[in-house]
Amino acid sequence: MNFKAVPSNITKAGLYLFAFSLPVSHVPAQFGIGVAFLGWMGEGIVQNRWQLRWHPFFIPLTFYLTWNLFSAALSARPAHSLGAVLDNEWPLVVMLMMFWTIRNAVLLKRLVSALLIASFVAMVYAIWQTFGGLELYRHLQLDPMGSGYFRAVGFYGFYLTFAAFAMTIFFLSAALAVEVKSGRRWPYVITALVSFLAVVGTFARSIWLSFGTAIPLYAFTRGRKTGIAVSIALVVIVVAGFLTVPALRYRVESITDLGQNETRLNLWRTAFAISNDHPILGIGEDNWDHFFERYRVDGYYDTVVHPHNDYFSVLVSSGYPGLLAFVGMWCVALVAGYKVSRTTKDDARRAIALGSTFSLLGFLVGSFFQNYYGTFVNCLGWWLVVGLILTAQSLEDNGDGAKKEGS
Repeated sequence: MNFKAVPSNITKAGLYLFAFSLPVSHVPAQFGIGVAFLGWMGEGIVQNRWQLRWHPFFIPLTFYLTWNLFSAALSARPAHSLGAVLDNEWPLVVMLMMFWTIRNAVLLKRLVSALLIASFVAMVYAIWQTFGGLELYRHLQLDPMGSGYFRAVGFYGFYLTFAAFAMTIFFLSAALAVEVKSGRRWPYVITALVSFLAVVGTFARSIWLSFGTAIPLYAFTRGRKTGIAVSIALVVIVVAGFLTVPALRYRVESITDLGQNETRLNLWRTAFAISNDHPILGIGEDNWDHFFERYRVDGYYDTVVHPHNDYFSVLVSSGYPGLLAFVGMWCVALVAGYKVSRTTKDDARRAIALGSTFSLLGFLVGSFFQNYYGTFVNCLGWWLVVGLILTAQSLEDNGDGAKKEGS
């Protein structure tokens, strides 16, 4: 037995556990991150081989984290706020474990395959929920949406959380279906189809808007004619659903109905009022509830737990410097992913880079209307796609695509 390989094998096992379990439960997924971290630590301590890599992404990331901690330390509830920063931001460890420890393309592809295999089960289950109306795992009756349809939640228990995850699976599987030129693309085609239907079945408007933005943009990367054709096809699908399914029509109409979005608009006004008084440092992470009543804008609210907008959440928590760093680091990641897709000659790597890039774009669009980065499970998925982007770029830059796992 090669004992020197034990720490790296532990890291791989942790990453596989994360990939297999994330579609079903965040608990074993977190355990997988912990296992991967222990393997990484073991390799550093036992073998004095610390796997570390640098990426320009770390510049805005470091500023964002530092400013967040600084804002929290000077906030009205420093201990509470500092704890919230650690609790909300630690999922980025999965990105570090991927970027620092995945040294060959085979392992990257196998991790994505593990994720998609487990996700396929979750997507099929969600489609069944849309018609069956039951969440068997927790014995819950799902929200009826009319016309005999129900709001799918997958294994997550909440439709928005699942919708964002299903969006990620759609873009990864769709990119693999399009970019991989071998005869093995059909599993990806089927996974993309069921994940698309699963997203529709969540009735999550913010992710629908993400689809409406990111799918045509991805199609245009394949050429102008493809972009136009896919955009037209998407419009046809939306119109067909609008005309034939009353439940879908109601949700689509509600997107532009100001009356049905009054809570969200009032929350945004309240967040803006807070930021006007705290433009530089903000009020500190997770202090929204502490300041809300003081700045509350008059009007109707059916929830007040957060601003229903990730950008306003960051602005309120850490001011404009924190918001600029938050937006800046995702821009760096988007550029990195697109760069890999344009330079690599490896079909699978191009697909992983593109799928992850447009998943990230989908998160960023959806974040205008919901709290996705601030939702723990979605934060795990968010950092997963960033990890895929940075790892794909590292493998491309190092010319490591031909190496076999374990070499």
